[in-house]
Amino acid sequence: MAFTVSEFKSNISSAGGGARPALYRISVTARDTSFSFSDNESLLVKTTAIPPATIAPLTVNYAGRAYKWTGLRTFDNWTTTVLNDENFSIRNKMVKWMRKMSGMMDGKRVPLFGDPTLTGSSGYKDGSATVTQLGTDGKAKQVYKFYNLWPTELAEIPVDWSSDMIQEYSVTWAYDYWGHGTNAAATDVVNAA
Repeated sequence: MAFTVSEFKSNISSAGGGARPALYRISVTARDTSFSFSDNESLLVKTTAIPPATIAPLTVNYAGRAYKWTGLRTFDNWTTTVLNDENFSIRNKMVKWMRKMSGMMDGKRVPLFGDPTLTGSSGYKDGSATVTQLGTDGKAKQVYKFYNLWPTELAEIPVDWSSDMIQEYSVTWAYDYWGHGTNAAATDVVNAA
């Protein structure tokens, strides 16, 4: 099938010009609000990804043949790359959040549930995050919300005399599932993946 460049340009223009990877907004909200990202901190999240949708195949053998059925939906860990500011604001929050979950360096631990030092109605140490894909018009086009999210890995920060780059590091998050929707408000994202 032959096509012309003008047809291609016309088709992509009618589709809003195509989704751009640099047009996104992120937010991380913890149940303990002292771990939530402020608007300024959210701007320091350099890269992330819209989550994949995966259904593991369930193989059933019958009469010498393997048949694949739909198995369980799986949700891989989610990773963000953060630009480090000189106050280490996000990194310090992640260290505190992780210590709150797993215990302090001296071995002291707080109970996971019903911790009276946490703000809000619950002592759970998880939160949620949203990735909002923006259009070239600046409006929210798609919203992905991660539920029951918590940091599972805080990557190293290399230091190097020969580098003049801004430091960056990754945070890996575990979560139970994600939802997807087209409304800008995170509370409107109710469709499970």
